[in-house]
Amino acid sequence: MSRKIILLNLALLALTAAFIWQARRRYVDMRAHEQKVLAQRVAAKPVLPPPAVPTTPSAPVAAVQYIDVAQKTLFAKDRNPNVVVEPPPPPKEKPMPALPVYYGQIRLGDPVIFLAIGNGSQKRFQAGDKVGEFQLISFDNQKITLGWDDKKVEKNLDELKAKADQANTSSGNQSGAGAAAPATVARPVADSSAGAPPTRPAAPSSSTSSSSSSKSDNVFGPDFGDYRGCVMNDPTPAGTVVDGFRKVVARTLMGNSCKWEKVQ
Repeated sequence: MSRKIILLNLALLALTAAFIWQARRRYVDMRAHEQKVLAQRVAAKPVLPPPAVPTTPSAPVAAVQYIDVAQKTLFAKDRNPNVVVEPPPPPKEKPMPALPVYYGQIRLGDPVIFLAIGNGSQKRFQAGDKVGEFQLISFDNQKITLGWDDKKVEKNLDELKAKADQANTSSGNQSGAGAAAPATVARPVADSSAGAPPTRPAAPSSSTSSSSSSKSDNVFGPDFGDYRGCVMNDPTPAGTVVDGFRKVVARTLMGNSCKWEKVQ
């Protein structure tokens, strides 16, 4: 066993000696190559000067070249000779006046509509008439078309009718007369006696006259001189005389029409 170890140690020594010999040999060759390279002489090449750059004389400084600096300075707004003229503001749109108040209409023959301007009393108008600052263009059972300032204003009658109800309610509260029915021209009222011609009642007594005068504010609609319009849903029967006017209900193609005629 010891013999094998001795042989192994001898082999390792031989390999180590061979490695050292090869390393020293390579080192000697490297030093010889280095000395050979360093011993060579290289001929120096002549250094050429850089090509001359043609020079041009600089132009004299002119003040015009710095005009942008003077005009566009951030701290002197008045140095800009170009005066900026602000465009005039657009004209303000003229406010539209208040729309007229709708009270009703009559479509027998030439259609007539009843309107009131502002706090004024109601008046009758036809298509083409002047209604305050508006021009009445057309109207029907649902809508009305007005002209104002070269424009067309189309409104539903319900919107203008609501204003009439408010106006009547406020006027009733101020006068202390209580809440009265809206003064709107009556629609056709169904009446069993409408088909028969109205009969002239007997001369009203003093009690009837006093009661009729108290009800005159609630049953009369627009005043047209010799006759007056009816109030919507007025339960007064045909032939009743109130404040010198007799209620007349007649049947037409459009339904029943109602009015109060002055008693002759």
